[in-house]
Amino acid sequence: MTFFSSAGRAIRGAAIMGIALAAMPGSAMAGTRTRLVNCGERTCLRISGHRSDATTAIRIAAQPVTVEGGRAWRATIPLFLARSGANASLDRLSFTTIDRKTGAESVESVALPPGALGRRVELASLNVSAY
Repeated sequence: MTFFSSAGRAIRGAAIMGIALAAMPGSAMAGTRTRLVNCGERTCLRISGHRSDATTAIRIAAQPVTVEGGRAWRATIPLFLARSGANASLDRLSFTTIDRKTGAESVESVALPPGALGRRVELASLNVSAY
């Protein structure tokens, strides 16, 4: 009986922590994601996430970004703009959120998809297992 009550407390604790992290306004923990998409003849980066207010503006590499949607938002930007705002050593993109009501700015970051920065990685070996 002790195992099940301990497991129940652990599950409740994890659920509460997950809700708390997802509810953090304006944070990268709120589910910001990136993926590579085709936009005409070139490759673009699509960024999507959630924001606390639909009027919150997004800026990447000091450039304002056109955002679609309300609190659930997405933006599609040319890959060269994403690369100019990226931290190459961490494979992350930094962006700034601006609360238009208060003028408060917050710098966030999100993981980039593999290969988004155009670097090639030489593999010395590749291990494949059935596990």
